[in-house]
Amino acid sequence: MIFKDLCSLSVLLVACILFFEGCAPKKDPIPMAKEGIDTPVQQFNDASMYFYNMQKIQWKLDAEMMRKPLNDTGSILVVPVRLVLFDSIGAVRTRVMADSGLVANDMESYLVWGDVLIRTRDSMVVRTQKLRWLKKTRKVESDTYVQIETKKGDVLRGKGLDATEDFSRFSFKEDVTGAFPDFKRRMENKEESMF
Repeated sequence: MIFKDLCSLSVLLVACILFFEGCAPKKDPIPMAKEGIDTPVQQFNDASMYFYNMQKIQWKLDAEMMRKPLNDTGSILVVPVRLVLFDSIGAVRTRVMADSGLVANDMESYLVWGDVLIRTRDSMVVRTQKLRWLKKTRKVESDTYVQIETKKGDVLRGKGLDATEDFSRFSFKEDVTGAFPDFKRRMENKEESMF
């Protein structure tokens, strides 16, 4: 009888220990984000975004990460930027690569920054640290140093830029320099015109 009572008491004691162990606070830490987030966000990894005007594709944006704060009406942070712009018949017009970018909520402007590299259809290469594209005026602008290399190898540099979106026309605001390889030969062979 005493043995039976001791067994019952032992079972009761083990049950109590297990019960209180299960109710004890967890020793594992609560998961925390690596970065502080003030508001909820939508985040897409390895994502693509397409923009169409009627049925014609205007641009395609690929990124490793796109993030949009939910309290914002639509601006999207993109890291890194791999943007392809198309012309009216759907052919690739321009490629843009940058470390980071921001698409405005109304899709009317884009800002790219970091190491910005642009290649146009006619083999022009544009390098800068920050560039803004304005859809309404179809203009590109920058307030940083910009370098433009033409198909012929001419290298133009300056601080601040105003350009058409296809870079067929552009002007620098200040500190303009340039290098024109084989300029004399090109002038003698009438490959260049002064007007």
